[in-house]
Amino acid sequence: MTHPLVRAVAGPALVLSYPATVVAALWPNTWAFAATALIAYVADAVASRDELPVTERLAQTHTGVTVRFLIRELAVLLLLVREGHAGDTVFAVLALGLLGLHALRGVYSGLTLYVIRRRRLPVVTRGIDLTALRIPDAPSPQLTTRHSRTMLHLDVLPVMLGGLFGLRAGVSGLATAYVLGLVAFAIMARHAVRNRHLGDENRVFDLVNERLAELRPEVALYFSGSADSAYQANMWLSTMDELDHRAVIILRERVMVPLLGRTKTPVLCVPKAMDMVRLDLSSIRTALYPANVGKNLHMLRMSGIRSAFINHGDSDKPASFNPFARAYDEVWVAGPAGRERYLTMRTGVRDEDIVEVGRPQLAPIDASGRNPDPMFTVLYAPTWEGWSDDLAHSSVATMGPAIVRALLEHAPQVRVVYKPHPLTGTRDPKAIERHEEIVAMIERANAGRPASGGEHADRLKALSRRLDALAGDETAGDEAQLTRDSAAAGTSDEWRQTEEAWTAAYWQAGGPQRHRVITGPRPHVYDCFNHADLLITDISSVAGDFIVSGKPYAVTNVKGLSGEEFRQLFPTAALAAYLIGPGCAEIGQILAHAQAEGPDPLAERRRELRAHLLGPDGLDSAKRFDAAVSALAAKSLTRTDDDRPAA
Repeated sequence: MTHPLVRAVAGPALVLSYPATVVAALWPNTWAFAATALIAYVADAVASRDELPVTERLAQTHTGVTVRFLIRELAVLLLLVREGHAGDTVFAVLALGLLGLHALRGVYSGLTLYVIRRRRLPVVTRGIDLTALRIPDAPSPQLTTRHSRTMLHLDVLPVMLGGLFGLRAGVSGLATAYVLGLVAFAIMARHAVRNRHLGDENRVFDLVNERLAELRPEVALYFSGSADSAYQANMWLSTMDELDHRAVIILRERVMVPLLGRTKTPVLCVPKAMDMVRLDLSSIRTALYPANVGKNLHMLRMSGIRSAFINHGDSDKPASFNPFARAYDEVWVAGPAGRERYLTMRTGVRDEDIVEVGRPQLAPIDASGRNPDPMFTVLYAPTWEGWSDDLAHSSVATMGPAIVRALLEHAPQVRVVYKPHPLTGTRDPKAIERHEEIVAMIERANAGRPASGGEHADRLKALSRRLDALAGDETAGDEAQLTRDSAAAGTSDEWRQTEEAWTAAYWQAGGPQRHRVITGPRPHVYDCFNHADLLITDISSVAGDFIVSGKPYAVTNVKGLSGEEFRQLFPTAALAAYLIGPGCAEIGQILAHAQAEGPDPLAERRRELRAHLLGPDGLDSAKRFDAAVSALAAKSLTRTDDDRPAA
């Protein structure tokens, strides 16, 4: 990551360095030219890599990257003219050679694009053997990433050497640039020959369909979404892996493939709608949808496949009672509360189409109510700001700093674990500002708290390196190489064992007293549940999941509604929760209840709500989910057009 100061000066330096280079050439002053040209090269590289707005503005004024490089090249020629080399034959060689570099760049770019397009398969897979496609290794990213700009930088040698040491030094630099450019061209030409057969899309689909015929998947997890929504699919991977039915995961965006977590279930990514119909999905009887998005239609319209909306959490948010759910044959909810939500909100979903399946992915949550760490720990896990202001569910922008400050100043001391939603700040810049304020507060508070360090820290680093290595094994190269290598990557058992060891080392390495800020995927929020004594959260599925632990939790009342009104509006999250108003005055009393010996005043209410949200204790969610898949698959065998739900 570029230092903020460098980013700040890169834009002005980029704009000013070009006219300064021309002025230095007209002067003529060799050292001034070399200095301004070097500044221009560095500023251009920083601005391009960090995608600074100045590059877009320059492009809009017809001074894009190619023009800027031409200005530098013309400037060195102008400098040499001013130094008296205009009539020299070698000068003509340098001038024509600089133009020739642009021709070489054009040919190289065309060849590179050919290779990239050939390797951009219409279907990207994981865990499916496509060895017969004979996919070669990917070209080095140094040759394909920003390939046009890479070739432009070949002029550094003739420009800088010519400016500093004169005409013949510039020609020597030019010759070296051509050698480097032609070597890169030869390498890319070899890749073009090796990858030319990948352009046969029919062959790709024929092979994929052969493998599907061998796998004969019965159930599909279908997901479409942005990179930020990857967690919505990832939360269902363990459930898909444990099904008693043959399963497949179907994705629609290429960006999702590397973001998908480890899974034993085969994965297909089909970006184009027209290509969906080219897949042989005839063995699939049930399709499961974790999100409501427009591309779901491409699977919903396929005959013979029953659909179930399984959502990506069960809460009082609008996503948990969206009227679009009528488009599916069934809507699967965790327990009676989910059923009531769809019926009372007049979504049009019929009672007989709602199936209670529990939450099989909640199995990692410790239901004993114990925290293995000695220090009382509060987990602050707020949601994000949502797509519109009327949702007003997130507390980060309005209450976040006050909540964390109250926790940090509480006596006796408590440990704070802060884990914000992955989408925090997506729509509201104020949320990012408050998030950064919270992080700064926690870092200052940690200054006086010891960390365990030592062998635990060393073990954490070693496990992190192992996870990176395992991830690198399956992400080396481009998506075509990932498709080729993933079939031989083995199961995800080693990854899961290593990740479990990493999680244990994480909590040990920081020590029991230090506060934590967790913004990445590890440790999982369920691991945070297990290391917390009290949860503070917003209107989200986090509260409904945490209730499995039996521990007390508080929900933020961002709008300051009365307790009765708030609990009526958001029964799932608030019925058994302590409420925190905008002023955060309740935090001290909530901590007193949670830290007291014996059950707190809301313990019995939480037990009742847990049964209401997730179904009676003792029911195996994994078996209920699998039974629901079987029942829906059986319906698909007798489906008629009249059975389709009204959209």
